[in-house]
Amino acid sequence: MNASARPLRVAGSALVSLVLFLEGACSSGAPASVSSGASAAYEANRAKAWDSSRRFKALFKAEVSPKAGAIGRGYLSVWWDGASGSLEWRASAPIAGGGRGGLLRKGMSVGGTEPDSSPLPGRLSSADLIACILGTPDAPPSPSSVLDDRGNVVQMRFPNGEVVTFQPGAGVPRRIEANGPDGRAVLTLESYGPWPSGEEVPPL
Repeated sequence: MNASARPLRVAGSALVSLVLFLEGACSSGAPASVSSGASAAYEANRAKAWDSSRRFKALFKAEVSPKAGAIGRGYLSVWWDGASGSLEWRASAPIAGGGRGGLLRKGMSVGGTEPDSSPLPGRLSSADLIACILGTPDAPPSPSSVLDDRGNVVQMRFPNGEVVTFQPGAGVPRRIEANGPDGRAVLTLESYGPWPSGEEVPPL
């Protein structure tokens, strides 16, 4: 992603809508259906995704289809800093009704003390939302996650009937689709690249 050639469009509260359907935490424990090879590959993928030295920025095109109301389209920009375990996000007006943004930190509960620290309703933790963007939880394989034969997470299930599916990609998923009681949200990757140290996130 080249910020000088194409400024990041502040992106959609697709993030809000995406996780509107995700109101619980993943369960723990190893699924019996995961082979030892896939489990080992998963652990390698997980370690790479959550590596503390990793910094990236990504832009997703977003489409939100609520159960009632018009389809919304816009953009979601994210900046991930593995050292601090934090993800900053910006949401575009076409989806949010106005530009929005915030900061999510690994381990920070919903309703944290930072302004707009969680754009999500319900009980989804910051770590679960970050896991959706990174494409893998920071936890051992569990019955709530479906893996492919390369150890990539292709689906995460949550207790209240919400299901998130992924099209794996290099760095972050190429496609993230969330389906739940309130509708459907799809994020499609537009651009992905390193986030250089010293490059600031656009202000809210």
